[in-house]
Amino acid sequence: MYNKMYRPSLKSGWSLILLLVLSIILYLIAANSYVEIRTDNYEQKLAAVNLMQEYIDALTTEIRARNIEIDPINDPFQTGLIGPRLSSITTDRGLLSEKQAAINPNIAAIFVEELSRRASSGDKIAVGITGSNPAVNLALYAAITVLELDPKIIVSLSSASYGANREELTWLDMEAILREKGLLSFGSSYASIGGSEDRGIGLTENGINALREAMARNNVPLIYGSSLEESVDLHMEAYDRMLGGEGRYHLFVNIGSGIANVGSETNANLIPEGLNTKLAEKNFEREGVMMKMAKRNVPVLHIRRIIRWANKYQLNLSLDHKPVVGEGTVFSSTIHNVTVSAICLIILILAIVLVIIFDRHDRRFMANIVDTDDEL
Repeated sequence: MYNKMYRPSLKSGWSLILLLVLSIILYLIAANSYVEIRTDNYEQKLAAVNLMQEYIDALTTEIRARNIEIDPINDPFQTGLIGPRLSSITTDRGLLSEKQAAINPNIAAIFVEELSRRASSGDKIAVGITGSNPAVNLALYAAITVLELDPKIIVSLSSASYGANREELTWLDMEAILREKGLLSFGSSYASIGGSEDRGIGLTENGINALREAMARNNVPLIYGSSLEESVDLHMEAYDRMLGGEGRYHLFVNIGSGIANVGSETNANLIPEGLNTKLAEKNFEREGVMMKMAKRNVPVLHIRRIIRWANKYQLNLSLDHKPVVGEGTVFSSTIHNVTVSAICLIILILAIVLVIIFDRHDRRFMANIVDTDDEL
């Protein structure tokens, strides 16, 4: 009679060690394998970025040709889009960092991303801008052009510090330059003074006159109410005229804190940046164009602090070198390569199955061998 048993051999131990080593190798391969996924409207985003760069280059060339001084410190890329700290048409203190961050053509891709969610080619959109950050306006215009939208624009022409606050180079003048160079097919149809109460309260007479002269030389009608409430109503009437009784606005885009658009500085701070679809449900002490549009079931896109948007989409805000086109998650995102991970998993499973099969084979084989130490 024989006592049959299986005695483990070194083979099983080495199999487990090799399996461990293989697992580590496959894990490292999977963990370090990435793939870049392009976002929607990738080609349109690149087109908008390139167009914004053309806008900047054209304006810089013209600014130099007119011998307008460019600040070598505050305007590190020497674009001419950053104005002086003070001028006769400067309404309040602006953040220099916001103006510098905006001189990044990749900002235009953010507008393509946001606008494309609510509007498509041929759609009419109402737009309210100011002169406070011309580079943001350029980004918006580039996105509108690439997406082939139909904008109806009103600008609050005065500006905060470091914006389009040169008397001889207001935002309307910048639009005119781009149209003359064949880069822009639309522009502001109406303008208001802007600033306190939308009437430039606090500006000097020279400043008010400079703004009126800018409107006159660019053939843009003035919107001027005796109170903020009247000014808001006049803005709405102007948007209705531009609509011409045909169709509707698919979106209202507000850039900055133009008082006629936001109603009050408090409102500007409280209203979430981005797309607002339920603004009409909230109560505001003073209503601006945003609230009036919302009550007409027009979605509102509110963009105020461009640095927040740049950080959201991971744009490089360094002023040490010019931005690289296509940087940021607005263009693409890097994720683990699912295909490589799946292949590694399959290989590991196959290896485990093989070890089990060979182990069972060895068990059956050894079970049929008589252990001589146990013979009677």
